[in-house]
Amino acid sequence: MPGRPVTRAAALILVFAAGCSGAKLGQVSGVVTVDSVPVSTGTIMFVPADGKAAVGSIGAGGRFTLTTFQPDDGALVGSHKVTIHATKVGAGTMVPASFEEEMKGMKGKVLVPGRVEWIVPEKYSQLATTDLTATVVPGNQTIDIHLQSK
Repeated sequence: MPGRPVTRAAALILVFAAGCSGAKLGQVSGVVTVDSVPVSTGTIMFVPADGKAAVGSIGAGGRFTLTTFQPDDGALVGSHKVTIHATKVGAGTMVPASFEEEMKGMKGKVLVPGRVEWIVPEKYSQLATTDLTATVVPGNQTIDIHLQSK
């Protein structure tokens, strides 16, 4: 029965592929800006009320393309809440160790992590606080996100 394991594996692959291809997707790309300046780093996510979220990396020029199941396949058709997480971390600094730190064996200086700066306002980074929404339709579409810092 050497053919059976291959047949079962092939059947599982077909079932998985059928499940992925059964979802109605719309291919989505766009640009994210804050105060008319393209955001050059971060992650954008389209989250439907029911189903798998689509995610995209934000790159040069603020451009993104969404992925749900396979690279650049888009997002589920329908309404979505949109989150964007884009930060940069400032340089850390070395400061003299405190008396308590010296007592723990840390001599000399210790590193204080750099400050986190939100490129896109923090409220857009969480589902509970974002007010961004988008509607995805079948086919190719461009959904640009233009935000104000205040």
